[in-house]
Formats: sequence, structure tokens, C-alpha cells
Amino acid sequence: MSRFALVLLLMVAQSAFGQQAPIQEPVPRPTAEELAFARLPADVRGMLAGLTPAQAMQAVIQADQHLIALGISSPSPDQFRTALRALTNSSSYSVGSASAGATTFPPLSPLVAPPPPPLPQR
Repeated sequence: MSRFALVLLLMVAQSAFGQQAPIQEPVPRPTAEELAFARLPADVRGMLAGLTPAQAMQAVIQADQHLIALGISSPSPDQFRTALRALTNSSSYSVGSASAGATTFPPLSPLVAPPPPPLPQR
């Protein structure tokens, strides 16, 4: 009888341990890019919806740098959205330059490449 009780006790203990709730993995903390992306206005997030948070924040930084290169250090929200839209739809947009042109040496903006050297004459 004691063997039967011991086997029964082991079976009950085994089933009790098997019914424990699974251990939940900790939720990963959001990255800095994800937090910054979440702070953007809803319409800007909509323009950047197809990008990862890191790519979206890179586009935001590039838009800021583009505006600074054009001489707009404190852009209005509309100017920023226009520059960001131009960067995200770059295939259908030509960027105007605020520099004196490609003939100035050195270029007035560090973002404007100097003209290529002339081809040798044959």
C-alpha cells in the first residue's frame, strides 16, 4: 500500500509541475530610433511608413541637412515636410540649389559636388 501511495504521490507531483505557467520572455526595450520615430507627428510618420525606424530617422536627418544647406536653419513645419517629401519621392523631384551655381570654385555648399574635370582633347 505504501508503494502505491508513493507512486500516486509522484504522479500527482509530476502533473502539478507540468501545469505551471510558461515563463514569459521579457519584452525588448524600444531602440532610440523607435522612440524618436514615435515622437514624430502623425503625418510625418505616414510619409515614412514604408521605412524602418532607423531609415526614417536617417531621412529626417537628411531633410534637416538639406534645409541647412539651402540656408534655412530653422525651417517651418511646412518647409520641413516639403523637404522630407522631396527626399522620400526623390525620383519625381529635382532639387533646386541655392548656391551660385556649379561654376563657382570652391562650391558654396559642401553638399554640392565640384564639376568634373574637362575631358582630354584628341
